[in-house]
Amino acid sequence: MPTTASRVRKGTFSLKTKDDAQPVVFSCSPTAITLTPEAGDTGDSLEVLCGDNITGEAGATKWTLNFVSIQQIETTNTDQDSLVLYSLKNDGQQAEFEFKPGPTTKTFTGTAQVVSIAIGGEVGGTAPTSEAEWPMSGPPTVKATPPGAAAKAGD
Repeated sequence: MPTTASRVRKGTFSLKTKDDAQPVVFSCSPTAITLTPEAGDTGDSLEVLCGDNITGEAGATKWTLNFVSIQQIETTNTDQDSLVLYSLKNDGQQAEFEFKPGPTTKTFTGTAQVVSIAIGGEVGGTAPTSEAEWPMSGPPTVKATPPGAAAKAGD
């Protein structure tokens, strides 16, 4: 089977806090989105009286949901269609997310802590964007393919 590179394009992204009845879809807000691992700290080495060194143990990998989003802050926007306003309303809450990078890719799920994202930017004709880095409560998981779904459907 030939190798196929996946593209981050025409995907989906949604969030759901405990207060949301249904996931809120923000697929048209991000201009970039990644689930990013960072190796856990190993801690400091300790020298003991006899001269031996005890090295620290490696910590767990830390994950973050990183994205760049357009700002939708017009008076007609609500927190259900603006990622900026949604993050402001839900700052500090845990949100379940679902991220499918493209139409034929796997779907990734997880939980991240919502952090308000920047509002405003450079004056001029370019639409402002905001960068966000939301800590995740653990690694993402690959959403299971529903029974009977075609394997080539992408999940």
